[in-house]
Amino acid sequence: MSKYQYIHDELLKEITDGKYPDNTAIPSDFALMNRYKVARETSRKAVSMLVDEGYVIRIRGRGTYVINQNRFSFPISHVESYRELAARLKLDERTKLISISDEDVPLVFDYRSDIDVHSSKVVRLRYLDNEPVIIDRDYVLKSIIPELTALTPSLSLFDLFEKEQGMTISYAKKTITIENANAVDRQFARILKIRTALFLGHNPR
Repeated sequence: MSKYQYIHDELLKEITDGKYPDNTAIPSDFALMNRYKVARETSRKAVSMLVDEGYVIRIRGRGTYVINQNRFSFPISHVESYRELAARLKLDERTKLISISDEDVPLVFDYRSDIDVHSSKVVRLRYLDNEPVIIDRDYVLKSIIPELTALTPSLSLFDLFEKEQGMTISYAKKTITIENANAVDRQFARILKIRTALFLGHNPR
């Protein structure tokens, strides 16, 4: 067994055994170097595996933290937009654009890297049978679309990439994470009378 795999397996066992509860930091790369007498690249690779598997998250300038394990991650064999999914399931859906903004946007998306990645945040509200059920937040890289100010009438990011930009989306991976509603979520919930459990339980992002 490789050294990084051994470190990964030990850390994973400590996480699942509760030694490092949700929202607590695991040892730094430097601490793991000293603990296992390995090079930094080895300890970093072990932690990167945990990041890829969804057990921890790197936060720039703060460390690496265990994230809530009530999550479901699944690959899809083909790319399908929300609208295409709703049509296939014969659901009455519509989408309302809430905002397109450069404010409060994360700078780091790949937690194996410290490189800042600039993007625009798109917030949309999804309706099913005229009931608001999902708040959708998406981030569009400025390296792909420098200035995003509007969406097509269908409000589809798939249309934006494929039809307007001429790109081909070859694959996608969606992750469902169940977590507590933040202040913005609660504000939407009060205004739209959405029950938090309904929103969290059906958020496909």
